[in-house]
Amino acid sequence: MTMDRQQQPTIIQINTRPRPQRRWIWVIVAVVILLILLVINAPTLQNGSTYSRSSKGYRNWFDYMVEQEHPIQRWQQPYSQLQGTDQTLIRIAENFDNDQNQRVQSPWLNFSSWLEQGNTMIILTWDGQVSAAPFSSDLNSSVGPVLIETTRRHSVPTAQKTNLKDDYGAVVWSQTVGKGHIILATYPWIGANIYADQPGNYRFLEKLISSTGPIWVDERLHGYREEKTQAGTGNAGSENLEEDRRQPEDLWQYLAQTPIAAVAAQLVLLAILGIWGHNHRFGLPVRLSTAAKDNSQQYIQALAGTLNDAYQREWVLTQLRQYVRQTLVNRLGLGGGSKTPGLTDAILAAQWAVATGRNDQELLELLQQGGQPPPRNDRDLLVWVQKADGILQDIP
Repeated sequence: MTMDRQQQPTIIQINTRPRPQRRWIWVIVAVVILLILLVINAPTLQNGSTYSRSSKGYRNWFDYMVEQEHPIQRWQQPYSQLQGTDQTLIRIAENFDNDQNQRVQSPWLNFSSWLEQGNTMIILTWDGQVSAAPFSSDLNSSVGPVLIETTRRHSVPTAQKTNLKDDYGAVVWSQTVGKGHIILATYPWIGANIYADQPGNYRFLEKLISSTGPIWVDERLHGYREEKTQAGTGNAGSENLEEDRRQPEDLWQYLAQTPIAAVAAQLVLLAILGIWGHNHRFGLPVRLSTAAKDNSQQYIQALAGTLNDAYQREWVLTQLRQYVRQTLVNRLGLGGGSKTPGLTDAILAAQWAVATGRNDQELLELLQQGGQPPPRNDRDLLVWVQKADGILQDIP
């Protein structure tokens, strides 16, 4: 029985902002996607292989050389079996970290004796320093424009010959080693499958081969092994893939040769989807129904708020005294209303004392306004209301 400020019905609303748990899930999903992209774009043993039809494979160029009737074959034997002269060995790799037969910085040093006999080695890998050259460049050559996509260039000393260059430096250069020579490049994908529509790239790489003898493409570097054939028999580059067996030298090479990375990525993605689908710890959110409007209650609350803002506590107290008096008259059966002739506060208090067994002075102090200071604040008004509520509860 209080006259407080206007209060609207309290409705619990569901917060639609993402919970911290869901934010963490999004972070985990982003990290997993990033790891998958890194695995997909990471260097593999197949990059540069003539067996690979990917964008960084050399299968199209190998087929092109076969169509041109060059004596090109795949080398899959130990390098110690390289014998003879007037031969060319082509090595294509992003790096030579997995090559246990060479040093990374000079992957041709262990072939120096073979080169000095009058053979040629072509090494296509990342080399040179980053320059101010544009990333994509069409470089002029005697067989047409050669497209490269790198800013790396090499400063050629006087002892070396430049085969392909621009104003920023050399892209392909060569130097003599005894009777033979070695050709190096700053870009490993000059003849990759991605440049199948660039005839200048394939013809330029073809022209680099000056020897008339066998042309070997190093597939041992990419993990391929063929034990039954011997070097120089002409079968090391056989097209029969069933005879080619990949024998990895360690566990990491084995895993790189299997689709385990793709399978693992799919399993991780399915696990994330499963966690996301069942991440409702307390069930689905339940929206609360809107509370029905009570016009009478809203009117009372609005009136109470207005009187409170106007500091009309004395007027409110007068109205409450009349309400309490009318209620006691009705419950005690003393007449039709609080203004019944002859029904004074003393008579009402006496009848109330008989009915409840309490002191009639309690009710007189509550009903009589004279001699009592008006309520100074809400606390005084609430104290009076609590006393009135206790008196009314004593009469059913």
